[in-house]
Order: sequence, then structure tokens, then C-alpha cells
Amino acid sequence: MTDTRETVVTITMAALMALSLVAIGVAGTTPVAANDAGGDEDLDMGSSGSSGYVPPDRGEPDLSVGLSDAEVMPGTIESLEFDIQNDATVTTGAGDGVTTARGVTVEIDDSGPFERETGPVAIGPIQDGESVPATQQLAVPDDLEAGEYDIRVEVSYSYNSYMSSDGSHTREQTTETETVTIEVPDEPRFEITDVDTDVEPGASGPATLEVSNVGTEWANETRASIAGGSGVTVDGGSADAPVEEIIGDIAPNESTTMLVDVAVAGELSSGERPLEIDFSYRDSGGVEREGESRTASLTPGAEQSFAIGDVTDTLSVGYDGHIGGEITNEGPRTIDDAVLVVEPMSESLYIEDTRYALPELEPGETTAFTYPTDVSGQADAGPRQLQFSVEYTGSSGDATLEDGPFTDRVTVDERTDEFALGDDGIIVEQGDRTEFELEITNQREETLSNIDAQLYTDSPLSTSNDEAFVPALEPGESTTITFDVAAGADATTEYHPVELDFQYDTESGDTVVSDVYQHPVEVVAGEDDDSGGITGTVVGLMALLSIAGLGIGMWWRRT
Repeated sequence: MTDTRETVVTITMAALMALSLVAIGVAGTTPVAANDAGGDEDLDMGSSGSSGYVPPDRGEPDLSVGLSDAEVMPGTIESLEFDIQNDATVTTGAGDGVTTARGVTVEIDDSGPFERETGPVAIGPIQDGESVPATQQLAVPDDLEAGEYDIRVEVSYSYNSYMSSDGSHTREQTTETETVTIEVPDEPRFEITDVDTDVEPGASGPATLEVSNVGTEWANETRASIAGGSGVTVDGGSADAPVEEIIGDIAPNESTTMLVDVAVAGELSSGERPLEIDFSYRDSGGVEREGESRTASLTPGAEQSFAIGDVTDTLSVGYDGHIGGEITNEGPRTIDDAVLVVEPMSESLYIEDTRYALPELEPGETTAFTYPTDVSGQADAGPRQLQFSVEYTGSSGDATLEDGPFTDRVTVDERTDEFALGDDGIIVEQGDRTEFELEITNQREETLSNIDAQLYTDSPLSTSNDEAFVPALEPGESTTITFDVAAGADATTEYHPVELDFQYDTESGDTVVSDVYQHPVEVVAGEDDDSGGITGTVVGLMALLSIAGLGIGMWWRRT
């Protein structure tokens, strides 16, 4: 029984398993007529058949580094523009989410004989098939020989290596390093080793430039176009239209001097000014080539300067005077043709010759100057402003330059007479004559010379000595002059005026006649003034007349 029971169970289980397999076959099989292409695709779990299954994206970016212009010049800082190209790889799926390199940064990892001038540069995402530029700077040593040199460029980025349809993904971070070849070409190279000029602001003149071929090849038929800027003009050209200079052939490691004419604007301050220089030449094969542009520095000559000091004056209302002072050459050059120009800032001052020729002045040397000056009689006393400037020839000898203006002040004093008059009192008796002395004092602040004094009288006064002469009087100096005066017998006993004027020469050589001075003379009665004097005279005259009359009568009678 036991064996029979086990046999039944075995048969039953076998039947059940067979039914299960049949049911599975019926559910999973599509009729062949409905799919002529066969059932292989229906059996592939990786397909997107009627089951709705979407395979994930799998892949990765592939970045490469290119450099289209790999030539660099020694002694320069070169900007290298690398091209970062993405040529991505897709393993499964459409690849939309796994081919973009994100957060890309580029950096020179090993600069070889060069020196890095920049650090990492972020250039953002790079999609498949896209190329993005990345700029790095390298300093190229002066003494670097021609040849090829390798540098290593490091590119870092992130990407999705796996991306499913439900948004789940795997993020990767990677760094790639590529070698790029840099070339220092075997050709002429130009350097400006010296620029020199004495031309100062506001002038023009020669400048010399020393040009050196520091390359390894001859530069034949070399030419240079020089453009100034910031107030500097070269050979009459401009920044937009520079004038070309012919230099000629320059062998490797040789130099030549180029002479140009520069003009420097007068308003420029001190300091270096740039010159932009472009070179062209023919190589050993006769091919015309362009050299590297160079920037040189032109330092204009130091601007000449002067200083005005110790300005003094002898000015008073209505009189001639002087304005004087000192001028110092503060360098840097010896000046032998300068002219000091003064301009009064008031119409009440008149200077006939405003230009004062200065002697040769070495740096640091000082000389005095003076200007004869007239002051109007209608002027008010008080301060006046002056403006000085210095004109001189520039270092090039073909331009007149100016330093200044300098301002200073002088003071016009109240009107004062040239001379002060003094005496001990002039007294003359009626009918008498007397000699007297006048003390005259020079009240001007300059020496007066050839002083002619003239005395004038009116009735009842008269004079027989009306002139006096003084050779010279320094400021504040006094002397005495002598005249005489007579009073008529019938002059009233009181003060009577006499008048004087003076003609004299000033220090500037002008001859001046002063205003008229009045001075008092006192007339007093004579010592023998009594009635007997006049009466006796009259009686005597009458007696003489009587005697004469008697004599005439007797003669007439006799006749």
C-alpha cells in the first residue's frame, strides 16, 4: 500500500508540474503570425518591448586639450588659448544625461621652463561635441633658446556615469592630464634696450632708440613703425598713422641706433611715456614677416624751472619808481638767453619795457632785475599784484618755452615830495638884501643826481642869485644850497613867498622836473627907519633946487 500511495503522489505532482508549465507557456507566448520577425526580441529583457522597460543611460565625457597657436617669444608674458573639446562615449541608453562634463576647470600643472602667471580657470559645462576656450598665461624667460618644450595641462570636471529613467544617477569626479607642446621659434627677435632724449615738455627735438636683435636669425631690411601717445608725437606721425623708419639689416645679438624726432606736449607732467613699436623684416629666405610688437618708455627731459624772490619797490603816487627783485635758475640746464617778463595787474602802474634780458645763469645761480615803473597821479595808495614769467629756448634750440606765471605784490605809498626843505628862518629888511641857506633832503628811495634848484620871486621880493646845483643825493641824504633875496623899501613887513623847483635825474636815467615848492620869507622894518631920514632928504633936495633956480635967474638977467 505504501508503494502504491507513493506512486500516486508522484504521478499527481508530476501532473501538477506539467499543468503549470503549460499555463506559463500560454501566458508568455505571442502568436508567430503577430510578429513575423521572430520571438528573439520578445525574449530579450533588455528591450523596451511591450513590457515598458527603459534601459538606463551609461557613458562618460571624453575631454581633450588642443592649442592652435603654440609659439611663444622669450622675454614676454604669453596668453595661451587652449581648446577643450568633449567627445563623449555612450555605453547604454540615449546618453542624454551622461555625456556632459560639468564644472570644468583648466590649469597648467607642469609649466616646464616657463612660469605660470594664472591659476585654475573655470569654463563651465561642456556638452558632447562642444569646444570651449580656456586662457592661461605663461612667462617666457629672456634667455630661453629656440626649440620645443612640453607642458602638462590638468582638466578637472564631474559627470553622471549612470542615469535611470526615474532620475536616479551616479555622479563621478575626475581629473585628466594632457601634454601640450610649446614652441620657441628660430627667428629674429627685437628688443628696445635704450631710449634717450633731452626734449622737455613743450619742446621738440631728437631722441635715440637702441634696437637689438636678440633672436637667432638675421633680420634683413628691418623697418619699424613708432607710434607715440599721451602727448608724445614721433616724426610728426600719430597713433593711427605712425611714420615708418628704415633700420636695415641686424645680425643676431647685434644692436643698432635709430634717430627720431619727438615733440612733447607742454602740459605733460614728468614721468615715462609709452612708445608702441611694430617691426617688419625679411627672413633668410626673403619672405617678409612681422616681428613682435614692443613697448618702450620715453622719459622727457626735466622741465626747466626758475624762482622769483626778494621783490622790492620804490613806488609812490604820482612819481616814477622801481620794481626789483632776484631770479634764480633752479635747473637743470644752464640758460643763456632767458627773458623775464612782468605784467602789472593794475592800470595805475605803467612799465614801459616789460621784458628784462637775463644774463647767462647756471643751475643754482641768482641775478637781480629791476623795472622802471610809473605810478599814476590818480592812483590810490595800497598793494598791487604783478605777474612774472620766464621765456627761454628749449634744449633742442628750436622752441621758445615758458616757466610761470609767478605772482608777487608791491606796495604803492602815499604821495610824498622828492625833497624836504628846511632853514633857520629867512629874514630880510625893507630895502635890503640877504643871503640864506636851504637844507634839502632826498625823500625818494633812490639816488637823485644832477639836481638843479631854481628860485623864483615876485614883487616886492627879488633875487640876484636864483640857481643852485647839487651833484647827487642818496636816499635820506641832506645838503645845503644858497640863494639871496632882496625886499623893496616899501615892502610890507610880513611873510612873503618864494618858489622853487628842482630838475634832477633818476637812477633809470630819466630827467624829471619836480612840482613847485613854496617857502616863506619874512620882511621886517629896517634899523634906520625914522621921519628925519625922509624929511632931511626932501629938504636937501628943495635947497638944491632953490640954489639952482637963483643961478639960472641971474644968468638970464645978465643975458
